[in-house]
Amino acid sequence: MKVLLRKALPEDFQEIAFVHYKAWLETYHGLLPKSFLDKRSLESSITIFKNNHCANTVVAIVDNKVVGFCGWGSLRENSFQENLGEIQGIYLLDAYQKNKIGRKMIEFALEQLVTEKYSKVGLWVLSTNENAINFYKKMGFSDTGIFKEENLGEVVTEIFFTKEL
Repeated sequence: MKVLLRKALPEDFQEIAFVHYKAWLETYHGLLPKSFLDKRSLESSITIFKNNHCANTVVAIVDNKVVGFCGWGSLRENSFQENLGEIQGIYLLDAYQKNKIGRKMIEFALEQLVTEKYSKVGLWVLSTNENAINFYKKMGFSDTGIFKEENLGEVVTEIFFTKEL
């Protein structure tokens, strides 16, 4: 399988939105409340990615279509230390997982964060998402013991992981 990685362009927003929407349903089925997932829509994903112009995002392209993406930037929650970057999201269609595409997208994002002078990177992961937790550990991220809870129709817990750059 030939995979092309490149920075996202503003015109990629519809394909990125589709991956965002579909990957949410694939990944979080059984992990998040069905009522919460049923409220997700392709239209809301399109609005998100059209408005942010796909900034700080790498896309994975197979056969001329976007099959995954990873976004990065400054940590969105200010309660942590300075100079902490964040992997703000990584989504890959289920059919393309286990092909090192996710690893390559994370590595691309980490290189960008180093270029942007970050010394450490963090990310939030759903506490029940064992696949993601194992993936991040293989990528060198460590569980900080910091967590947050959100009510999505039922309370879900996210864990904060970090990695030195």
